[in-house]
Amino acid sequence: MSPFGLLAYVEESPSSIKQELVSLTNAYTRKPSHKSATGAKSTVGVVLASIRSDDLTWLRDYCHETYANSTSLHLHSHLHFGRDPHPDLQILTKNFNSGSTPFVYSGDQKPEPNLLIPANLRGREAPAYLSYVVDFYDNLPDYSIFVHAHPEQWHNDLFGPFTGDTIKNIRFQSVDALGYVNLRCEHNPGCPTGVNPLNPTKIDIEGKDIRAYFADAYQEIFNVPRSEVPKEIGNVCCGQFVVSRERILARPIEDYQRILNWAGTTKQTDSFGVGWVMEKLWHIVFGMDAIYCPRYEQCRCDVYGWCGPLPSGEMLTPATKNEL
Repeated sequence: MSPFGLLAYVEESPSSIKQELVSLTNAYTRKPSHKSATGAKSTVGVVLASIRSDDLTWLRDYCHETYANSTSLHLHSHLHFGRDPHPDLQILTKNFNSGSTPFVYSGDQKPEPNLLIPANLRGREAPAYLSYVVDFYDNLPDYSIFVHAHPEQWHNDLFGPFTGDTIKNIRFQSVDALGYVNLRCEHNPGCPTGVNPLNPTKIDIEGKDIRAYFADAYQEIFNVPRSEVPKEIGNVCCGQFVVSRERILARPIEDYQRILNWAGTTKQTDSFGVGWVMEKLWHIVFGMDAIYCPRYEQCRCDVYGWCGPLPSGEMLTPATKNEL
């Protein structure tokens, strides 16, 4: 029986759906076999901050779908090829999401029962994202999808506004190749330049906007001297992205702890400002250049497999990790 079937009788309310997701989170293990609650290898974690009124049916449905697909593919490989699948099937399974685990952090002052608890609540989704990295640093899935809780987001651009439609189309080979990918491909807002840390405007300075203190915040967040603060920062918005396990581990856990502490204690800005700063910096936190504005068509090809032909006749090549 599917593990979801045991919960089928539960009333379909936002609270009951979250408790169903909690059961999957609690069953998650990576050591030694890193299997999900379904018994299949859980390769993907979906991380978000949720308030009490959020309806996470879309996330529950995504977990249902990845469970069903991974079970079908697992049976197919054993029925047709025995314990050593055909090489072509190995290519398919390598790029397939074979099970997902939700990591739902409470965004309420009074947390909902059994949800994960972030270290603080300053910065919208930022403390949830950072708390997840710290909490599961030694126990991460292969890929971590960081998204907002509401099922519709204006910045989901390629498959319509629904996050569920976006994440089920992710091409995980691009994450293997690049380490970090944004779920949005449109450049506006944020590219080519969104922040000039060393050259704030007079209006920002007089208004004591966080832009006036961005260089100071950057130094604290990354523990670097002012000489290492970039003159310009540009990135595709809006705080939804996928990161590989290896890329997260490229930074020591102390870095994430320091950033999380900054979010919870900084006097440079308020909670909204903390979230805004982190939205401008996630790509740098996860190893990308200060200006991260991949060509729209190439992003679409890399992340979702839409590679052409373009109107010009050009066919693009999707990013793939070179393996020796």
